[in-house]
Amino acid sequence: MNDRVEESFDGPQSPQNFTCFSGVNGKSLVMKNREEIETPGVKLPPPLIVLAILLVGLGLDYVFKTEFSNGAWWLQIVGVALVVLGLVLNLWSAVMYRKAKTNILPHTADSNLIEVGPFARSRNPIYLGMLVVFVGISLILNAPLALLFAPLAWLALRFYVIAREEAYLVRRFGDEYTSYQSRVRRWM
Repeated sequence: MNDRVEESFDGPQSPQNFTCFSGVNGKSLVMKNREEIETPGVKLPPPLIVLAILLVGLGLDYVFKTEFSNGAWWLQIVGVALVVLGLVLNLWSAVMYRKAKTNILPHTADSNLIEVGPFARSRNPIYLGMLVVFVGISLILNAPLALLFAPLAWLALRFYVIAREEAYLVRRFGDEYTSYQSRVRRWM
């Protein structure tokens, strides 16, 4: 049984040249000029996943009026430092994507494997940066319940996004990626 679902692209390219197939052995494929290009199959943008979880936590903090100790002003300073650190890590990672001439979006095909810059220390520096920003915002806003949602954001990234990306990268780059996996940790 063929379980392919065909969709056409609307855009500057001719719809006859680009067709998307989903549901083929759990893989997302894009046809470009009738040549299959596999993608990781991540449908929800990771920043939106993390933001949604943060907003749920912040909402609960607002409803239940929770806060850290009243004298914990220093937590806001730590929070600002973490937000800056996370944003710098994400910006540095984005620059590495640009230099490698590969697409940063997780629902698109990768053209090159990046092993330099922050990717020399973490296979997922962008997601690490997102989580650091999450924790920083929770501290700045004095929101302990939101902070408790950080592990949920980590789980969503690890098992929804990263698991798909890593399986795709093994298929796409083979031994080159498995060698990179053996040298560089997933997070830090």
